[in-house]
Parts: sequence; C-alpha cells; structure tokens
Amino acid sequence: MIANVQRRLIMPTLIPIGVFVVAAAIIITVGETLLSLFDANAGSELERVELWFALILAVAILGACAFVATRPQGSMGPLDREVVIGKRPFFAPEPPKTFMPDARRRGPAGTLDDIHEGDTLYARSGPLARVIGVLPGDQEYGRRRRGYLWAEGLYGASDELWIPVEAVLTVYTETRSVFLAIKGDETEHFGWNRPPESFRRDPQTIHIPKA
Repeated sequence: MIANVQRRLIMPTLIPIGVFVVAAAIIITVGETLLSLFDANAGSELERVELWFALILAVAILGACAFVATRPQGSMGPLDREVVIGKRPFFAPEPPKTFMPDARRRGPAGTLDDIHEGDTLYARSGPLARVIGVLPGDQEYGRRRRGYLWAEGLYGASDELWIPVEAVLTVYTETRSVFLAIKGDETEHFGWNRPPESFRRDPQTIHIPKA
C-alpha cells in the first residue's frame, strides 16, 4: 500500500518540483553570470564579453549533447539504462501482488450458500467490503444474474456495493472470507456501486430491442 502511494502520488509530485528547482537554479545562475559580465561601455557586439560567454556556453552544451547522442549503445554505462530515479526501470511492470495472505485462505472451500452477513469480501488488492446481505437475482440489460452481495465498502470503497455472485472466486467459511475475481478498483467501472435496475427508485428505462 505504501509503495503504491509513493509510486503513484508522492513521486509524481516531488519529481516535477525537483526539476523546476534545478532548472530555476541553472537559469538564475546563467543570468546572473551574464549580468556580471555586461559592460555598458562596450562598443560593438564583438567587444561584449557576455555575448562571447553565452556563445561558448551554448556551443559547449550542443557539443556535449552531440557527443552523448553519437555514442555506441552500451558505452555510456548508467546513462544507457532506462532508469529515471532509483534502481527500477521506468517502464518495468509493477511487481506481482499476492492475492491475499494464506491466513485468510484456511479451511475447506465453501459455496455461495455459505456467504452470510458480516463476511468480508476480498479483492486482489485487499479487503474490499463487508457483506450486509444476499439478494436474489434478476435480469438486467438482458443479462441474468443469479444473485447479488449487498455490501458495505471498506477503506475508502463505495458506501454500498451490489456485487453479482458471478464475481465470487472462493469462499472460506472458517475465516468468513469471500474472495472476488477483481482487482478492487473496478467496482465503479462495472457499475456495482449502483443498485441493480430492479432495485432502483428512479423511473426505469425501457430498452427497445434493436432491429
């Protein structure tokens, strides 16, 4: 959890700030240097020291960039690696996550009938919700559901969730744990944060079959 917050929130915030500070320091340093070399009594442009300094600095930077760009692959050592900050490649996939601790996967596997109020629903990323009740199924948008788990979201998840029982992967009655085949941040994507159409109080929409 901490590593995920650092990768997705802290580092994307600190890196632009650090780049801005470094760029501002370079710009201010170069500007102050040019101002210190400026001579109001200089005649033509060829006599202006600050212009010669700026020209030499620009040529040096372009030369360094050209030198680096023309080096053979692998000759620059760490500069050839796709690493921005730290030891991990920037485009490397995230490390695989453990589905859940084995302590919660204890005892014989149960069935959907073994799910009761108070059981904890686990997604791949961790605890997701706590079961309030099991509701009967219905037909929604032409798809038949066998039933729904009405649950209360945990740790920032939606206050209420209506999860189809088809999403249940495994049930462990000994630990009162229900494992779902989702990552944990997909409930809104699937629309499970809204009650099924037959349970809603708003006017129902009549879907006319397409020709």
